[in-house]
Amino acid sequence: MTNKPRNNVSNLYSILQRPGSVAATHSGSFHADEVLAAATLRLANPSLPVLRTRDQEQLDAADIVFDVGRVFDPAACRFDHHQLEFNETRENGIPYSSFGLIWRELGVELCESAAAASRVDRWLVQGVDAMDCGVTLSRETMSVTVMTISSVIGGFNPGWQDVTSAEDRNEAFERAVSLAIAILQNTIRDANGVEKARAAVAQGVLLEAGRLLVLEHDVPWKEAVLGSPEYKRVLYVISPDAQGRWHVSTVPDSAGGSFGNRKPLPSAWAGLDGEELDAVIGMEGCVFCHRGRFVAGHKTKDGAMEMARLAIAQPPAK
Repeated sequence: MTNKPRNNVSNLYSILQRPGSVAATHSGSFHADEVLAAATLRLANPSLPVLRTRDQEQLDAADIVFDVGRVFDPAACRFDHHQLEFNETRENGIPYSSFGLIWRELGVELCESAAAASRVDRWLVQGVDAMDCGVTLSRETMSVTVMTISSVIGGFNPGWQDVTSAEDRNEAFERAVSLAIAILQNTIRDANGVEKARAAVAQGVLLEAGRLLVLEHDVPWKEAVLGSPEYKRVLYVISPDAQGRWHVSTVPDSAGGSFGNRKPLPSAWAGLDGEELDAVIGMEGCVFCHRGRFVAGHKTKDGAMEMARLAIAQPPAK
């Protein structure tokens, strides 16, 4: 299903203008799509509370729910994209993530024209959506921009249409420096973390004739796994998340942010969660399987290991 940006005032915008409205997204690790979706909502309503939870009663009570809930229904202000039946895509084939879905509803209201909203979609939103949905940008999508740190920082400069003083430009510079400090601090932390993670990966256990790596900590493992001959046969990595669940992650087929992997999770699991996934796999305690088939989850370590073994045993797709 292909969708063009909406030109009418959306129900979402109306809800955001209602006093006391509450939005909700998932708890745990956050990603660019829901952070930018929340930022878009806050541009429309700066005082909007954003609750981070996976409690279904709290999600049901929220006026707006995004990136969680397995429901896409703009009329009800539900904007998830993880369910298997979700098929909202742009004309160039890039699917929508929660950021794109929220921007499609609010972009025209936040910009001065539909043309400007569409340009923001190309400059910023589509690149984030593609990354979140596991889509590699190709020649067909070269009109899409993946923003760089340079372009983000450069964006703090006043626009040509702005009337500014030297003081205004200095204030813009200081805002850019504040962002740059946060970026540097995060990058330094992550670089140190990757080096320390090598030791944690080395302590992992190889099972299933080297095709399964089990880690006891949630660490950045990809660089260590892809860079060592010891792990050349590993198909899946099991590790805990911050909420005490266990993930089964596919190993990329190459370094550098590739969305391809050595062996995807079974196609029958794609986009399912909870009892639906339990029924397909034939075990209890399954949490989810991403529709892109690159990560799945179970409530327990033993359950995640069984999921991985089942995935290993399945013949590769032809």
